[in-house]
Amino acid sequence: MERIIKGDELMVFEDNRTLAYATAHTLTISGNSIDVSSKDHGFWGASEVGNITWEVTSENLYTDRYYSELFDAMVNKTQLSLAFGFAKDYDVNGFTGTNRVGWDLDTSNHYYYGKAYVTSLTANANSGENATYSVTFSGWGSLVKKGTPSDGENPDEFGEIDGGDGTE
Repeated sequence: MERIIKGDELMVFEDNRTLAYATAHTLTISGNSIDVSSKDHGFWGASEVGNITWEVTSENLYTDRYYSELFDAMVNKTQLSLAFGFAKDYDVNGFTGTNRVGWDLDTSNHYYYGKAYVTSLTANANSGENATYSVTFSGWGSLVKKGTPSDGENPDEFGEIDGGDGTE
């Protein structure tokens, strides 16, 4: 039987580092439907999948440094490298007595990789609570499943992807 994965084990990595103090991540992959209904379908509609789009959202505790970096990426329209996958050497106790500043991507497991832009950035500052921010990364080009040594790819390679138009 397959092991059920806890959400804490999966992280978003931006340019090979985790987003600091994350509380939730979401990867959404959507197929845009194209209506192909015709008289032959009678009153039943018919559709097929056209473009496939993807986005990643992240909820985080607010730190000025990381919010500022994401703000700069958004207003400068900077394309970022994103991965959604397992944290290497994940410990349910968090960072215990190490000097690590973030989790590393576990490239020995599957992960999903692509290029994206920051398309939404929201700061939340409620009275008496920790400040938070939400960020949405909208994918540019393909989202690729990577990370198994048996698939012929270099599992330690981060950042190499075809942007859908033959460029990297």
